[in-house]
Amino acid sequence: MPDDKFISKSEHAKLLKRLHKYLFWVGEQIPNKIEINDEMVYLHEFVWEMVNKSQLSDEDKRQIDHCIVLISKKEAEYEHDLERSNLTLQDAKKLFSKTAGLMRALMDLKELGEHPKKKRLRKFHRDVKKRKVDDAKKLVTFIDKVK
Repeated sequence: MPDDKFISKSEHAKLLKRLHKYLFWVGEQIPNKIEINDEMVYLHEFVWEMVNKSQLSDEDKRQIDHCIVLISKKEAEYEHDLERSNLTLQDAKKLFSKTAGLMRALMDLKELGEHPKKKRLRKFHRDVKKRKVDDAKKLVTFIDKVK
């Protein structure tokens, strides 16, 4: 597709569908900075700082909640543009990446606000799934040896 040709409605739909797939964010980078309400937000640095704190203060939690609201609005704006704007393939890919990065930041920040029991429960479920996969691999290895 030429760089100056606009993507079709079906291509718009495919990009949006990819944004809403499970694990879409794997490999996506949180943007270093974004402009929100005429203010530059150093998003990657903020998320990194919050994620690596051993304990969040009430002020940290307020900042996180405020940031979630701002990022959600910006992400919705990007997603709307991805759905409706006339975009070249190159512009659509850039916008997709920016949108996915914001969604990744939102997920990381929202996870910080979860209750510790929920985090432990989620880790437990991940560990159970990992053990099931490990057991299945061992079973396959055993069956291969028996053959």
